[in-house]
This record gives sequence, structure tokens and C-alpha cells, in this order.
Amino acid sequence: MLFTVATLLSISAHTPPHDGMLHVGENGSHRQQQLVAQGFSGLGTDTFCYANNIKLTSNCGGAGGPDLSCSPFNYRPFQFNFQNQTPNPCSGDPYTEIVAGAALNPRQGARAWTSYPNRSDYWVFHNCDGAGIQPDCLGDIKYIERFEGYNKPGTEVVCDGKDGSRNHCSMVHPSTRTVFDKFKYWGGWYGFGKIGTNDCQAGKSRSWNLDVCNKILSINGGKHPYEGTGATALFSFMLYPWVCNSDQAMQNSNFSSPTLEESGTKQGWKCYVDNEPLTDGNDNPGWPPLIEIYFFALYKTTDGKDQLKFDKYMVSNKNYPELIGKAYEIYPCNPGDGSNCPW
Repeated sequence: MLFTVATLLSISAHTPPHDGMLHVGENGSHRQQQLVAQGFSGLGTDTFCYANNIKLTSNCGGAGGPDLSCSPFNYRPFQFNFQNQTPNPCSGDPYTEIVAGAALNPRQGARAWTSYPNRSDYWVFHNCDGAGIQPDCLGDIKYIERFEGYNKPGTEVVCDGKDGSRNHCSMVHPSTRTVFDKFKYWGGWYGFGKIGTNDCQAGKSRSWNLDVCNKILSINGGKHPYEGTGATALFSFMLYPWVCNSDQAMQNSNFSSPTLEESGTKQGWKCYVDNEPLTDGNDNPGWPPLIEIYFFALYKTTDGKDQLKFDKYMVSNKNYPELIGKAYEIYPCNPGDGSNCPW
């Protein structure tokens, strides 16, 4: 059964809680840093992220031009950068420099890619641009997004209300306001560039079922399928679908806007990429119901173009991964290059 957002907002739902360097102010301007008496970093009771005693209030979007780094919310606190004060956490490796585009421009925080000639999906690989923040104030570093198709701004947001705690919804991109249908937007993280046991959890402590995690780690005998092929770089990661649900702890729309914006939602809801584990019915850890698993390799073509090849596996309401396809290819996607890139 399908629900529009207006209908969905009347449904009571519950999900497990989702667990810089300057911060950039709304529309690119600096905003005053507000000190608080508490000494913590993370999600505050006012639904703002805090880092080293500082309330992070910056937003993005609405500046008049496409911004790949403005995702998945208008709220962009630069939590990782501000909290860690790391001088340059995103430089020097092939993922950051080539895949995420830093070598093209030191200030570039993301790079878009797509398949040719069919352009069946679009990818955005981020470095340290602040994209990817989640309702637990984690995730805004080396975020990865996959989009399938897109709809014009103003297209009605639709959610699947079959499961009250996991409402799969359309996703509205904060910069372009293009709308991606449910199950057409997936997000996740580069992490350390290789899927490991640390990836088999949500937040800092909500671990998945160990057996399922080991099955994922054992794909292709635990070896990267493109090892020994002359690739410039190899990396693997997992992506998850976009969901929204009610959470009365959310005091504003930082983690629901712009997806639920047109419905008038101001508080009480959150959206996120769903890496939260289910339970096995006996209060033991389960695993996310839908997981896309990728193995990527970076190459240079004979004519000097950057190219990514990848294999895809998926966990889909089962306790093991299944092969979806091999040797897919994608290439950089830029405005005016004939790729119909939506940014």
C-alpha cells in the first residue's frame, strides 16, 4: 500500500535510534558559534549536532546553483571536520583525488559518475565536504550516493507505509530539488576502502548479526574480484535505501528537510539511509533488510579517461548476499557532456 507523505505523517512509527575546521553558515555565510555548558559531541536534545562544546547550525542549498555536496539534508554541520580538527583528512589517496574529484580542484568535495550510453544510474562520491550526515550526527565524511532516474522539482513525495518503522520514501535532493522515487536513492560510506567487521553495524554500537557479516566478508573468498587486473585503486563498500519515520525526539526538521518539507513537517520525523539491524525475534542482532554490496576498481582507459568497473551483490530480505551482476562500467558525469547528469 502506498501513502503520500501527508497520509504517512498520521501514522505512528518507531525505529531504533540513530546513533570540523570551520562550519559554513546558511547559504555559505559564517554563522555565530554558540557555546553550550554541556561538554559533549553528538546529537543534542535540540536536534542540532554538537562538536567539542559547539552547536553546529550551518545549512546548505538555495544558493542559486547545483551543489553536489549539499546532501542528503539542508542541514550540513560539518560534524567530522569540526570535531576532529584533522588538518587534511581527505587527500593523497586515489579515491579522494580521482574518484571524489579533489585532484581536479582542491576545493572540490564530490564528483559525479554515470554509465554510458544507457545512463541507468548516477553516482556521487564525496570526500570531506560535509555530505552524508545522519540523525545520530555521524556519517558526514566520504559519503557515497547512487541515484536511479529522477523527477522534476515539485513531484509528490510518496512513502511505502507497509512497515511502520521503515517507511521507504522518495528522496528530494537539497540542492537541485529533483525527486528520486523510493528505492531509487541509496547511500553509504567509503569507510576505510574495504568492507570489514566495523562496517557491520549502525552508529557506534548497534552491531549486525555476525553470521551475515561473515558471509558478506567471504564474498569471492574474501578477495577483491579485480585484484591483479592493473587497477589504479580497489575499494568496496555497502549502500542502503532511504527511509523516514516518526521520532518525537526530533525538535526541528534538520533531519527531514527537504524530503518531508512540502508536507509541512517541522518536527517529530527523521530520514536516513537504513543500515539499522533488525532483530531475530529473540532480541538478538539481525541485519538491515536491504543491503547493496559493491566491489570497485579504478582504471585509466586507452584514451586517458577515468573509468570505474564494479561487481554488485545484494542482501534482500535473506541472510546471505546474492550476485546481481559483474563488470559494470561508469565514467565521470559533467554538465554539458551529453550525459544528462541531473546536477
